[in-house]
Amino acid sequence: MEIASIAIFGGLTVALVVIAAVIPLAQAAGLLAPVPLALVAARTRPRALITATVASTAVAFAMAGTGALATVIGSALIGGIVGDIKRRHRGLGSLTVATLVAAPIIGGISVLALLILKPLRELAIEAMTNTLGGVAKWLHKWEPANGLGNLLDSMSTSINDYWWAWIWVSGTVGTVMSLYVAWWILGGVITRLESVPSEDTLAGEVVDENAHVAPLPLRAVGVGFAYRPGARQILHDIDLTIGAGEFVAIVGANGSGKSTLAKLLAGREPTVGSLTRPGLPGLGQRGGTALVLQRPETQMLGSRVADDVVWGLPADAEVDVEALLAEVGLAGLGGRETSDLSGGQQQRLAIAAALARDPALLIADEVTSMVDPDGRGQLLDLLAGLPGRRGITVVLITHRANEAAAADRVIALADGRVVPPETSWMPAQASSALADPPPVDLSSDSGRRVPSRSPLLVLDHIGHAHLPGSPWEVRALTDVSLTVHRGDGLLIVGGNGSGKTTLAWIMAGLIEPGSGTCLLDGSPVAGQVGAVGLGFQHARLQLQKTTVADEIMAAGGEKVGTAEVARVLELVGLSRAMATTGVDALSGGQMRRVVLAGLIARRPQILVLDEPLAGLDPYARDEIVDLLALLRSQGQTIVIISHDFESLDKVCDRRVELVDGRLVDGELIGGVR
Repeated sequence: MEIASIAIFGGLTVALVVIAAVIPLAQAAGLLAPVPLALVAARTRPRALITATVASTAVAFAMAGTGALATVIGSALIGGIVGDIKRRHRGLGSLTVATLVAAPIIGGISVLALLILKPLRELAIEAMTNTLGGVAKWLHKWEPANGLGNLLDSMSTSINDYWWAWIWVSGTVGTVMSLYVAWWILGGVITRLESVPSEDTLAGEVVDENAHVAPLPLRAVGVGFAYRPGARQILHDIDLTIGAGEFVAIVGANGSGKSTLAKLLAGREPTVGSLTRPGLPGLGQRGGTALVLQRPETQMLGSRVADDVVWGLPADAEVDVEALLAEVGLAGLGGRETSDLSGGQQQRLAIAAALARDPALLIADEVTSMVDPDGRGQLLDLLAGLPGRRGITVVLITHRANEAAAADRVIALADGRVVPPETSWMPAQASSALADPPPVDLSSDSGRRVPSRSPLLVLDHIGHAHLPGSPWEVRALTDVSLTVHRGDGLLIVGGNGSGKTTLAWIMAGLIEPGSGTCLLDGSPVAGQVGAVGLGFQHARLQLQKTTVADEIMAAGGEKVGTAEVARVLELVGLSRAMATTGVDALSGGQMRRVVLAGLIARRPQILVLDEPLAGLDPYARDEIVDLLALLRSQGQTIVIISHDFESLDKVCDRRVELVDGRLVDGELIGGVR
């Protein structure tokens, strides 16, 4: 984690310094340069700041020369002071004392450095005199300002004679400003990150190539877990055993603790009770434990598919990459850019990379949630066959009853406790954060409104390619024509990689089509961003604020207040009390509900929802479907992009299909026009 912090925040500091050095009128960016290093100082050990400083100065010197190098060193000093004060939980008084001592010293260091580096000193003096001289010439053109121009001329002359004083004063003042700017910004950043632990949330194990890796069999006795001391306990009194060659399903409602249990099985130490195994869990090591997360894009490291499969393995490791890719349904895609893969293809790639380690234990966390029905069955068959074919124990975390039924046995969770499987998805056993579902009147087939024939969104011969004109060009859409009418309920289906998500972004105006037009009420939708509300495939990418209430108010606009926040939370099946919950504390399903709540609060002309049911337990899925049906019965135009066809006929009365980026003939659902 420290190495990652050094790489990310050190690089950000270098970027700010270089921008300030080479882009005219961008010197203000230099005031922000200490902030990333201050964050390193506030959340890591002092040696991490030293390492980040050394690495950043070397890179800055290579990119922009001696001046950038000196600026990074100054930024490190300022960032170190601010970060250390924040880490010790001290306030402005301590900062003021530190400023009175450090600012003159740092200003003096600048003088000493320029005294030694004569070319840099001459450059600095010339830059200052040229700036003052240029402003003076401009002032001389206006008679009332002639006196001020003369003053600047005399100051310019003084700089040549007393450069050391000018550098010391400007360095001291600049340091004071930087210290307080860094303090102000860092305070907001640290507040935002309070709920995000700085340690590795997956495993605390130290990798030792000579250590004995043996994750199975494992036994948990009285296991409980909280992410931080004093925080709410996520798991309680967990007793279970998992042996070699098993296929085990873990089920439960959103927020029941399934993903947290997966982290413990992968090597995280419990805070209560004991979890024993013959050796180390060996997360990511050959013969150890492999973990495939809910968001596979967070696990992709290689730029090409084939590179990602073997990323991190020893150079002499023998891996049949093409065979692995074929095994997970990605045959022939070894040379493809990983950034061009659909969500379902990314999940298949993550499984292939896991199998490349030949693990003894494979933990799959909702790996089928973004995969089309055919691919879902293929992945389930693949996972179910691993114990017999490879001897790999598979732990599958899922919301789908048919997937759980394929397992040898089922472990059910509710509110962080093991319960009988038949009760784990019942409303009474759902997470305490979930409220009762909102009343919805679906009598007389009200979910199947007859849309008016007034066109609202018109796509005419849309075509789009990613990285057009490059050797890596990928054609996403070809000649797509589609009309969405007011009050319409449209379901767009298609396999992974068929172009559904690209089409959703074009419909929302976030991507301009490469060819053709997309018009909302007769005008390009790209000029009306926000009029079409888009729910992303991965809900976490859409949440930008600290708390649930802040997120909904930001998404809804200026007119949304606390009363509206409470209303939409209850609409999506969350309690009003969750308004103050941090977004980083939400489960995946809860995040999806919060995104939907924000979209409803905004009241867009069209709702475009990309996989709105992914990651939801059956009870929550029914709630969301009923809610969408209610919204549509009230006149909301809804477009759903989904692999899940179950129950969506309550919301949609028309279905179209994308195949390889082309729209095939649509059909009515339930015979309703």
